[in-house]
Amino acid sequence: MDNGSKITDYSLPPHLMDPTRDNPILRFNTFWWALWSFLIFGVLLAAVLLFNRRPPTNLEDAAAVARYATRDRIIKAQAAALSSAEIAAAMPKVAAELASSKPAAVEKPEQVVPGSPTAQKLAAEPATPPAPTGAPASAGESPPAAKPPVEAVPPPASPAKP
Repeated sequence: MDNGSKITDYSLPPHLMDPTRDNPILRFNTFWWALWSFLIFGVLLAAVLLFNRRPPTNLEDAAAVARYATRDRIIKAQAAALSSAEIAAAMPKVAAELASSKPAAVEKPEQVVPGSPTAQKLAAEPATPPAPTGAPASAGESPPAAKPPVEAVPPPASPAKP
């Protein structure tokens, strides 16, 4: 039933569908070609990575140099400051001074325990009046005139969007 329209065939070309091209020898050769290609690529990649090695240089390594220098400087300063024998010799003297001294009470009103007698005494005291903020006006002068309120300016209109 050909009505003049041409039907397009999008199937595979005939030489790819030929059943004589699918045989065990071709499959065997294809498998080994793929396997050797993969292995050669892996060997080449390993050779490039092995012979193209550089020490890593990132920001952490650059910062580590400064940190190690600071650590070495601190360790040397601590070793030169006091030896453990000098510290052990000074301990009895310092301990005797601390034991013989009497601790002094610190009076800070911001460090009052709520509910304590000190807190109750402070709560019972009348509040101190605030200090005057301005100079009092003399009898012959009139108080300064109040400034008129400033009117709010409306924000500018936004430009029209096309």
